[in-house]
Amino acid sequence: MRASLGDRALPKYSIAVASDLTGAPQQQLRRMEESGLLTPGRTDGNTRRYSDEDVARIAEIGDLAESGVNAEGIRQILVLRDELAVLREANERLRAENVEFRRRLSEAQN
Repeated sequence: MRASLGDRALPKYSIAVASDLTGAPQQQLRRMEESGLLTPGRTDGNTRRYSDEDVARIAEIGDLAESGVNAEGIRQILVLRDELAVLREANERLRAENVEFRRRLSEAQN
């Protein structure tokens, strides 16, 4: 299956382009990766490729760093944000299932 260019997770930007898009120096992007804050994709030749999601993550990291949060704090905040997003998605799915279950139950009782 071929990935769509509209896919936000598709690694498509070189480190130079990601640097230009975010304003973060290339060395800073490398340090983010080394510290585990960012995991860009890699080509077969092992060249970094950044996705739109990575670019958004770089901006998030920059905002947190500017507000005085250290690398470990940023890592923990990002993990919690990711977990919260997963839980919210699961909650929405369960709510929809609950509505459908109640609808079916109501139909069965009538």
